[in-house]
Amino acid sequence: MMSFRWPFFFLISSFLLVGCKANSDSIPNFIGKAHENATMTVAPLPDMPIFIADDFLMSTTRVPFLRPIPEKIADVSRNCWQPNFDREKGDLEIFPINQLVMRGVMGDSDALWALIRTPEGQLSKVRKGHYLGLNHGRVLNINPKSVVIEEILSDGMGCWLKRAKVLELQ
Repeated sequence: MMSFRWPFFFLISSFLLVGCKANSDSIPNFIGKAHENATMTVAPLPDMPIFIADDFLMSTTRVPFLRPIPEKIADVSRNCWQPNFDREKGDLEIFPINQLVMRGVMGDSDALWALIRTPEGQLSKVRKGHYLGLNHGRVLNINPKSVVIEEILSDGMGCWLKRAKVLELQ
């Protein structure tokens, strides 16, 4: 009975293999016909715009290819308010104010401390008069919902301007 199964299995396998070869003949014919019948339609490219370069006219004596020399600003620092650059910087003065977050308050109504979270995830406590932020920000007022900070910005002419910034409890 064993001898009967081997020839039968061999006969079926050879028919299957021969049948697979017969199917592969139609694939090259199909690909050839598909290439013959294929048509391409490409939209024409738009016309290139005509570029007209302007003539270079020297309007000043400064050479445009050299780095400009900054103009000298009159010494107005004696006539307007200046921040104290000699004071020691605090731990929170290395972060921009928009990256600092108020997380809470401690203390009583007479002496409130604000809890400020840094971008590194550390909590620091500040009170009225402490400095924070990159622009010489000084804490003016602390209440249970926010911290009012006064920042100092240069006006570019040697004087300094003050602006209020508020950190709200989050």
